Amino acid sequence: MSSAKQEYLISVVLPTYNSKVFIDAAIDSVLQQTERRFELIVVDDCSTDDTADIIRRYTRRDARVRLLHMPRNSGPAAARNAGIDAARGRWIALLDSDDVYAPQRLARLMELAEVNAADMVSDNLMMRPVGETSYPLISPDLLPCCRHLTRAEFVLGNIGDPNNPRLSYGFMQPMIRHDFLLRHDLRHDERNRFGEDFMLYVACLHAGARWWITPETLYHYTIRPKSLTEVQSSSDLLRISQLEATLLRDPKVIEDPAFYDALRQHKMKIDRSYYYRAFTDSIKQKRLEEAARLLTKSRWSSYYIAQETLRQTPVILRKLVRGGYLVKKRPEAGERQPYAGATAPKSRYVGKSSTRGPRLVSQFDTVYYSNGGEPDEPR
Repeated sequence: MSSAKQEYLISVVLPTYNSKVFIDAAIDSVLQQTERRFELIVVDDCSTDDTADIIRRYTRRDARVRLLHMPRNSGPAAARNAGIDAARGRWIALLDSDDVYAPQRLARLMELAEVNAADMVSDNLMMRPVGETSYPLISPDLLPCCRHLTRAEFVLGNIGDPNNPRLSYGFMQPMIRHDFLLRHDLRHDERNRFGEDFMLYVACLHAGARWWITPETLYHYTIRPKSLTEVQSSSDLLRISQLEATLLRDPKVIEDPAFYDALRQHKMKIDRSYYYRAFTDSIKQKRLEEAARLLTKSRWSSYYIAQETLRQTPVILRKLVRGGYLVKKRPEAGERQPYAGATAPKSRYVGKSSTRGPRLVSQFDTVYYSNGGEPDEPR
């Protein structure tokens, strides 16, 4: 990296779109950090409200705040990548426009990184459902102290089963060494509106990143009332499945049985959701030939569709009893892409807990609608 890239210790990248209601709190939380050696890069993805004007006021007051304008509305992954490309810091930290940092977050993560020679460091999240009691993403009994997070643990934590609690590491917002991203040419997949963080983190871990986590809840993650459901394209699912299929063929992964098995389990879960959603979407749209093709596409497709149908039936019935589904239209090609905290949710949660507010659902419990393509068969 050039010397210009080393000017700051940390580059905080904050993508935003139509976030005038939340952007002040997000920016203020960065400017109030006890660690002062940072720059804040706010990437405006063609907002149509007063967001850009609010950001400009900050740039005039503090030289560390920079405003980047996307040439066209491209979605949060592209905005994050633009911020990373413009960054001059040794570390990259991400912040969503409706979330906030605790004042000591950057300082504590830097301490964790330096003590453990880490490439990635992250804290537990404080989940903040609007109007509800806040709670940690990972309970203290499951994350009692700072520790190294292996690549197998990361993947397994995003699956969960009746015998193992889901830890949802994919929701974390790690701080990553800038030169590590540059050296391995790693970025968010800009085609994905879902799971792009998971894809990047898996790629980092596969490239050899050492990831340390702390139980401290220094990133405050907002969950809004509209965050009841998301609709993703199955093309997002397909790209996740393809990434994992590629990794499963890598000799270095095959030599790591724990990582290999974790990826295989995760991929089966994704493939199952793909076939089910592609099939049901075809039925709803009366594309019966496509539905029939999906049933016979592979020796696993019918099994996956039947298995997921059985699993989803109680959920469907409960939703019908409660008054149906809340479904948000996925933007068509060329339409502006909504952002967290603006016009669409960033996370999905269902149900209520008497002591901990809404129950957050893993990224990979969300469902997909068909957009062509099929995943590989399970291994």
